[in-house]
Amino acid sequence: MSRPTSKLDNRKQAGSRRTQAERSEEMRARLKQAAFDLVASGGLGALRIANVAKTAGVSQGAVLHHFPNKNQVTLAAVERALELANSESVAWDTVADDPDRVLRAMIDEFRRFFFSDRFWVAIAINVEHSSEQGFSELMTNKVAAMRQPVYAAWQEKLVQAGWKNTIAEKLVRSGAALISGIAVRRMWAEPDQLSDEIITDWISAAQAMRK
Repeated sequence: MSRPTSKLDNRKQAGSRRTQAERSEEMRARLKQAAFDLVASGGLGALRIANVAKTAGVSQGAVLHHFPNKNQVTLAAVERALELANSESVAWDTVADDPDRVLRAMIDEFRRFFFSDRFWVAIAINVEHSSEQGFSELMTNKVAAMRQPVYAAWQEKLVQAGWKNTIAEKLVRSGAALISGIAVRRMWAEPDQLSDEIITDWISAAQAMRK
């Protein structure tokens, strides 16, 4: 399984001249980055179409041309958060010749993601719009679609390292759940030695499941 890439990434790699569609894709990427930056630095209250336009250095009309309403701008911020997380993932580059190293690399990556503004921007937006049934479902589906390739890549690495496929799937799911839970706990308490011990116990249990 290869790392997912955007049309913009593919164009840059090819080094070709920009088409109209590619210029449009570049502008969308610029606006998504602006939307993400606003939420990451100023919270959801900062995510206004006027602010996105100002941050991106374009007119409000340009924003609305690509993202016709506030919900689409909001979804763009979530997309950018997860695009950044996916581009930073080492799941596709990790060599599966050492089972312990693969496990720890996965947990370390989950820690980087769930403790980063990429996760907090996405989760804050999802929580804020959870009561908007149609839009909430759209966001949930978008997040699932964008995170699944990362989880599938880690599952594949665990299988290559010697775990059965069904066990590997459970380890990816439980590992992500464990680290995200510790991250959310930071809302009322900083990570402590007990949190580290729980992670160590999880790794030991995961290693035993390979036998």
